[in-house]
Amino acid sequence: MPAIAFIHRLFFIFLLFFSSVLLADPIKLTVKINGVDASMAKTLLNGLSIEKQKESERLNKRYLEKLHKSAPEELRTMLTVFGYYQPEISSELSLDKDNWQATYTIDLGEPVKLALVDIAFNGEAAEDAEFIKLKKAFPLQKDQQLNHQQYEAAKKSILTLAMSRGYFDGKLTQASVEVDVPNHIANVYLHYDSGVRYRFGKTLFPDTVVGEPLLDRLLPYKEGEPYLDNKALTLRKNLTNSGYFDSVSVRTQRAERQDGQVPIDISLEEKPKQLYTAGLGYGTDTGARLSLGWENRYVNKRGHRLQADARLSQVTNTLSADYVMPFWSETINTVGFNTEYKQQDTDTSESESFAVGSYYKRERWGWDETGSIKFLQEDFDISDESESTFLLIPGISWSRTWADNTIYTKHGARLSLTLSGASESLLSDITFGQIVVRGKLIQAFGENSRFITRGSIGATEVSDFERLPSSLRFFTGGDNSIRGFDYQSLGPENSEGDVVGGRYLAVGSVELEHMFLKDWGAAVFSDFGNAFNSFSDPIEYSLGVGIRWRSPVGLIRVDLAKGLSEKDEPIALHIVIGPDL
Repeated sequence: MPAIAFIHRLFFIFLLFFSSVLLADPIKLTVKINGVDASMAKTLLNGLSIEKQKESERLNKRYLEKLHKSAPEELRTMLTVFGYYQPEISSELSLDKDNWQATYTIDLGEPVKLALVDIAFNGEAAEDAEFIKLKKAFPLQKDQQLNHQQYEAAKKSILTLAMSRGYFDGKLTQASVEVDVPNHIANVYLHYDSGVRYRFGKTLFPDTVVGEPLLDRLLPYKEGEPYLDNKALTLRKNLTNSGYFDSVSVRTQRAERQDGQVPIDISLEEKPKQLYTAGLGYGTDTGARLSLGWENRYVNKRGHRLQADARLSQVTNTLSADYVMPFWSETINTVGFNTEYKQQDTDTSESESFAVGSYYKRERWGWDETGSIKFLQEDFDISDESESTFLLIPGISWSRTWADNTIYTKHGARLSLTLSGASESLLSDITFGQIVVRGKLIQAFGENSRFITRGSIGATEVSDFERLPSSLRFFTGGDNSIRGFDYQSLGPENSEGDVVGGRYLAVGSVELEHMFLKDWGAAVFSDFGNAFNSFSDPIEYSLGVGIRWRSPVGLIRVDLAKGLSEKDEPIALHIVIGPDL
């Protein structure tokens, strides 16, 4: 019986203790650091145990006092990272009503500065231009305040540069910081022995749908060339962008390096040979649209492609085929042959054309260059006058796009220049020369606003304008021209008031857009310009507002615009879906 009474009494005491813990109010605690700038105070605060534990359910008065007592030593340890080895720290723990306040006041004292920074590179790295450059601009310098984080980053920069340049046997033979606390100075020693620089060994391509000669053209290096990590990355990019593979893996086989060379191993997963595409759309310029496409991604081991497309709409119908021979040479990226049948019916003209030609693509001075030559036969009807013209048209264009994001651009631009012409002495019915320059600039300001401007200018010199095909004349009006007017409804008129197109073009636009909600916004804009035969011809202009939606398929623009230069012009609706650039 006494034993049972003792157990009951012990159980009762346990219940009292446990209930007191459960019913106790949680401790409220504020931790503050004085004497240092806000940035350092935040860093120190985040490293303090008392700050990390202030929301803990374990926190009670006894545990709080223990954490407070250890805080000054924690601060001293953290301050050595910043070069302060002899700080004075006072601490205070007080209770104000039901809130505890832990305050730490720091007198940093004199910082430790670097008296010596001894950087030495041995091995082949000693003669490497990039290591010489690193040594001249090393992030640690004499008389600089010691900062152990900067020291670790500087040490890492040596190792990172070495690995990126093929010094796979390299190692730090000395890496130390010697601190003389009484004199507030420190010496840094970083000695690196690189050993030999490895070179690209054999690139091991798997057996795939395209032949090794074509894959070799994608190599940005030659076997035996000094290793560079960014060239291995460029190889991966080239294979990915080739269009033949769904997945690409490029691995530098460092473990298998020998005789001064390192092999490159490649894994490739091929895309399906046949690609079929279909799409539906709507644009106020074209009406309802249907597109169908087929592509044979690899006709042969040389990687040639064959593709055919049909694009049908209420305004324009196009059938085209393209035979593409990529990776033509070291200077020319692509050579192709194409043919196109096109039928177009707008408010101002009707045309039917057939073209066959060839082209090349390459990069020059950072610009995408396309050169072409085509035979064009076009039958057209403008203002009830019918013509048929045959032309041999050589042309060349340069274009470049700068963008942080081509789908929804905050900072970016696009610029293009196109030159084309024909001569009666070279299988053509007329002689003409044409230049067209187009540009667009997008500049964000603030978090959710963008300024967008675009412009197009063009000029044509022609021996017989009446026989110049409608596809080569300038018209304006429409979604991407002057909103508020119908598609290609503006331009020079004949004596009967019918629009016949012009020799010159000058069109511009300014737009201000603001996204009010996450993916929804609005825009206000003005478009202006015209197609001309004489620059004394009138300029058309419009004002409008629009709604913007960043949809999963791209930016959708819905605009209402009014042509102000034409009093009787109704308000027009314009809908465009697609990327900014």
